[in-house]
Amino acid sequence: MRLALSADGKNSPAASSSKRARAASDILIRSLAVTDTILGGGGTVSIAKSKAGYVLNKGTAKEKFLTPEEVSAEILKKLKGNAEKYLSAKVTGAVVTVPALFNEKQTAATKRAVELAGLELKYLLEEPTSAAIAYNHKKKFENSKLLIFDFGGGTLDISIAEIKGKNLEVKAVGGDTQLGGQDFDGKLMKYAIDEFAKSSSNYDIVNKPKLIRRLRAACREVKEALSFNLSSYNIHIDINDELDLNVAMTSNKLNELCNELYNKAMHQVDNVLNTAQLKASQIDHVILVGGMTRIPFLQQKLAEKFGRNKLKFDINPDEAVAHGAAIVANAIEIFAIDGEYESFEIYDLDTQQISRGPVPPEWRYGASVAYFKDKLYYLGGKDFIRKTNRVDLLRNGNGVVLTRYIDYQTMNGNGLKLERYQKDYIISELHR
Repeated sequence: MRLALSADGKNSPAASSSKRARAASDILIRSLAVTDTILGGGGTVSIAKSKAGYVLNKGTAKEKFLTPEEVSAEILKKLKGNAEKYLSAKVTGAVVTVPALFNEKQTAATKRAVELAGLELKYLLEEPTSAAIAYNHKKKFENSKLLIFDFGGGTLDISIAEIKGKNLEVKAVGGDTQLGGQDFDGKLMKYAIDEFAKSSSNYDIVNKPKLIRRLRAACREVKEALSFNLSSYNIHIDINDELDLNVAMTSNKLNELCNELYNKAMHQVDNVLNTAQLKASQIDHVILVGGMTRIPFLQQKLAEKFGRNKLKFDINPDEAVAHGAAIVANAIEIFAIDGEYESFEIYDLDTQQISRGPVPPEWRYGASVAYFKDKLYYLGGKDFIRKTNRVDLLRNGNGVVLTRYIDYQTMNGNGLKLERYQKDYIISELHR
């Protein structure tokens, strides 16, 4: 989740949390300032994960249970405070981004976190779309097809969007919610533990949580170092005065260990191209987002598929999504003050959406994933599994059907996978 905070009458700085969800309840706390805020200051913080949330300082006088939403809310409060210091003004709202593959429960949990933080949700934006807005704002792509490849610590999000004039339409989304930088760290950890066991077979590092945490951090450091074209870097942690773990790692070895993960990522690229009914040659620009896109071998894989000249590195990959959210937040502020739609350059929002503020909970707009009340609808695709009854999705104010869609896949009895989706109209009725 990234967000841009907005203050009354002022431009909005981008802020990026150092937390990434691997699933709805899997929140990573990496900021001591945040945990210090949660506990009221002072002391060392220990975190234990449970099915329902997190227990801080379990078994001590400072023990405290937090749901994932509460943890996120505390992070938002911290960022809100930082923004208020920067702006010298009160912050009241936020534009928040979420992974494209977030489901309804995860999205609802994000909205609750914003409310708990005392902020008004101005707009909820999918991360790949936000990155596309940031790049389009900078480069002014015209009549182009973009593939946004967002590979972060916990998830892989891929979207294909088309820009026509001043309109941005998302054609397809995909990815893997269980694939991210943590998986690469895990491959390095396993290799380091196996190599360590060969020389120190009498020492059991696996059952020592503190050492494992330090090892994971060391592996992440090595992965990041090798991402900056260093040819070799050692995985090293001190265990005690007489023993340490020291394992040599090279770029080639990293690529060998993680080859399966690279292939998984590229398979998702093929899936999204297939969903959009496009060939790689039809993509004009590939936007790289997320720290994992710094890995040279991954860039090489994408270059082999699309051509190196199509890969875009113009914006810091760690900041592209937050940058896009800030542009949207600023646009909302300008519209609220001036009422001039022409005064900003947002390519996937229309005047009605801006004037309404946040998308109502009954319906969440999205080109490839949509929510209506309690049902999730997957939109797009060409590999029909089976054709069933036609459904009327889009109607105008007089009840006349404007566009018809084919229901060809039911997802767990809850959702319809539809042939296509047109987002330029208000949807007043949705039924089977």
